[in-house]
Amino acid sequence: MKGALLVALLLYGIPLWKLINVLPWFGRDTAALFTNVYFRDGAERRMAARYRCYVLGYLALLAWFLWLP
Repeated sequence: MKGALLVALLLYGIPLWKLINVLPWFGRDTAALFTNVYFRDGAERRMAARYRCYVLGYLALLAWFLWLP
């Protein structure tokens, strides 16, 4: 079970790895994402909301993986 969850975690996290590896200013972008400071229109805010859901899903998978014996 833990092996399957690790594979799911790795596959689900591929977009996050790409973002972290490509953008060296990831910390500032993350702060902007969770504060809605730099978003000008509804489309950008919807994108941020979808990404927040993605990050929460990733954290939930990671917590589940770490919680398993």
